[in-house]
Amino acid sequence: MAKFAVISVSGPPAARDAIEALRADKHVVLLGGGVSLEEEVELKQAAAERELLLLGPGCGTAIIEGMGYGFANAVRRGPVGIVGTLGTGIQEVSCLVDEVGISHALGVGPRDLSQRVDGLGTMGALKFLAEDESTKVIVVTALVPATSVARRVLGAVKAVGKPAVACFLGAGRGPKFPKGVVPAKTLEDAAAHAVALVEKRGTREVTFTLSSEEVRKIAEREHRRFSYGQKYIRGLYSGGMLCAEAMVVMQELIGDVRSNVPLKPRLRLPDPHSSRGHACVDFEAAELTRGRHPVADQGPRCERMLKEARNWETAVVVLDVVLGQGAHPDPAGELANAITEAKKTAERGGGCLSVVASVVGTSKDPQSLDAQREKLERAGVVVMPSNAQAARMATLTATKERVWKNL
Repeated sequence: MAKFAVISVSGPPAARDAIEALRADKHVVLLGGGVSLEEEVELKQAAAERELLLLGPGCGTAIIEGMGYGFANAVRRGPVGIVGTLGTGIQEVSCLVDEVGISHALGVGPRDLSQRVDGLGTMGALKFLAEDESTKVIVVTALVPATSVARRVLGAVKAVGKPAVACFLGAGRGPKFPKGVVPAKTLEDAAAHAVALVEKRGTREVTFTLSSEEVRKIAEREHRRFSYGQKYIRGLYSGGMLCAEAMVVMQELIGDVRSNVPLKPRLRLPDPHSSRGHACVDFEAAELTRGRHPVADQGPRCERMLKEARNWETAVVVLDVVLGQGAHPDPAGELANAITEAKKTAERGGGCLSVVASVVGTSKDPQSLDAQREKLERAGVVVMPSNAQAARMATLTATKERVWKNL
């Protein structure tokens, strides 16, 4: 196998370093961004000609033979190979399938399934997994691409000849899936299908959630504390893919959800710093990062938490907490302080703020999954086993179970 070159610089130097590595017969993990679309296409075409892997530009997450690059979790080795455009989506799936383990997790960059790039990186990643004997099941995750790109990718997934799952978030009815490629509506569904395929059992037997009785009891308890006028859900996300998944779940249950990265153009927030109605904000977006990734810097979300608590219409705040290498050393600890203050602020205004979260991580991550969950729970947070389940719980809590029949 060719050696790997890891490139963390951004801009023109990144493209130059990448092409030099490819010419030296090395696979490339391009963590940096600032590479033009034209350069990205040229790099991925060069990698394809040399039968090499090129991950990125802007590869948020990669795990290759147990070695993590960018933001990555300590996931056990196993038979599931993951290809994804956005890092937190890869992290969510890899952590949810930790019980069976992954072979590789390959982040191809956020623009790979654009019409201009046309899935060149994904094709290379699929070829890599096709030739890898340890990979028995393949999962592909992305925001919904153009139909022509989706068809090309799905055709390539089928051609690999291994059991596969594909999750195109926000697809609606989406493209027609070929036989042998299982469609998944959410990252949670993709993980459940993957585990079921590995263990050769029904997907309904794979679950990441609490019992329906527990869910209903928690939602009733939280809703009972609201005062008149509290009705809106506010999502504060450090991961773009997790934000999209939450909106997919919530939109199906309660209708329109506004965002700075909306599922539909008409639902774009006029000002990303101010919520309106049900809203989910992606703090990974350039206008909100303040130079640091929100997985590593909790400050902007802590500030927004306090702002949402001062809005008398806010009922539920839902958020993700992402662990692993490169992440904040104690994200739950910092968020818990802000949550405690936010809850006090809401109470002083005569209301109650419900906070729901999920933690993306494993027991072997340096922050410790159990320790992070415990810190959140001590701050009064309802902690759910997956991001999709957190979105459902937030919706149930805000609507006083009106959406229960739709679950």
